[in-house]
Amino acid sequence: MPLISGAQRNRGRGRPSSTPHTQENRRATRLPDYEPPSFPLDAASRRALAELSNNTDTRNYEEQLKQSVTLLTNNVRDINDRYVKRKDELHKLKKQHQSQSEDDGQDDEPRKRQRAEEGAVTRLREEVPTLTTECESAMRDVIDLRVELQDGRNAIHDTVRKAELESENAANREEENRDEGAKNEDEDLVMRDVQHDILGPLRILKNEREKAAADYATRSMEQRYAVDNDYIGFKRLWWDAVHSIDGKPLPDASRWFARNNAGGDDGEDDEEEEDLVIAEEHLSIYCPLSMVVMEQPYTSSVCKHTFNKPAIVQYLREQPGHRATCPQTGCSKEISIKDFYDDQVMLRKIQRAQAESQKRDEDDEDEDDEGDGDSSMLQQHSVKAERARDRGNQLLENLGLEPEEDAV
Repeated sequence: MPLISGAQRNRGRGRPSSTPHTQENRRATRLPDYEPPSFPLDAASRRALAELSNNTDTRNYEEQLKQSVTLLTNNVRDINDRYVKRKDELHKLKKQHQSQSEDDGQDDEPRKRQRAEEGAVTRLREEVPTLTTECESAMRDVIDLRVELQDGRNAIHDTVRKAELESENAANREEENRDEGAKNEDEDLVMRDVQHDILGPLRILKNEREKAAADYATRSMEQRYAVDNDYIGFKRLWWDAVHSIDGKPLPDASRWFARNNAGGDDGEDDEEEEDLVIAEEHLSIYCPLSMVVMEQPYTSSVCKHTFNKPAIVQYLREQPGHRATCPQTGCSKEISIKDFYDDQVMLRKIQRAQAESQKRDEDDEDEDDEGDGDSSMLQQHSVKAERARDRGNQLLENLGLEPEEDAV
């Protein structure tokens, strides 16, 4: 006869209903207060704790933090790009109107457009700094959460290590007491000595987390964020969006938090910061390795040199240990693939340089076309003048007069 499971036997039967008395007992039941362990973990418990620490999966959380960094960085770039673009358009409109004659009392279409642009710029001037500040504050929160996650991971591994050390120390103390004959005198005394300083994994974990949080709280803003690659990228892209037209270089990181004016305070004079401004090198859009225009600029956080991503990745993968001296001429820093990041600011600069170069080429072509037209007209005029002079000289010869000499 085949066996019937309990689930099959109970199929179709209603579940026993809970009585009010049972529900009241459940609500009244509570776990006892936590009591620290009296003895260190045994070998089986230590193995279970180590296995638990290795099975901590935070990949989804890390991916969410990564996406937040990308969204915040792109947002601060886009809102400042829009503000700068509208300001530039308004400036051009004003210059056009200044060069044109103004009719008193006439409300023409260009003037309506200028007023609309002025209104848009005014609104953006009020909104963009606030939105930028909110983006930066959120960016710092994301970095704080990421540090907290890493500190928690480190605390778990330290808990496993210290729990093992706690067990080893307890065993050593017990062995020493036994050797001294303490067992024959007072076995309870031996056990109390073994229990001394037993924290247990929960208390160890809590202490490690509190210690890491206290250490992070003592760091300055510069120590927390100015060394974080994501925040550096956020700040550089923000600054490049604000100063994409004037090309002003990014101030040194020591001034990022003393006075945060990367949102673009109109008309503010920063002459006192000139000695702390990072000097920008001559922009080269060509990769030092492949000598082609960089379509994927990849910058080293170690030496700040930029290469085209496929070229530097291939170069480093061919090196022993995927490490090598930076191939930039004159650089002696050792680099690896993990030191590089996608440089969005450099990409924007390359795109602007290409756009300016293309515009210059188009202007040069227009000038050449105009020059060719002028040269052709001059040539035609010269031919006509020469023919007229020849006819005049022929007429003078026919009259018996000396022809005119060419003017020197």
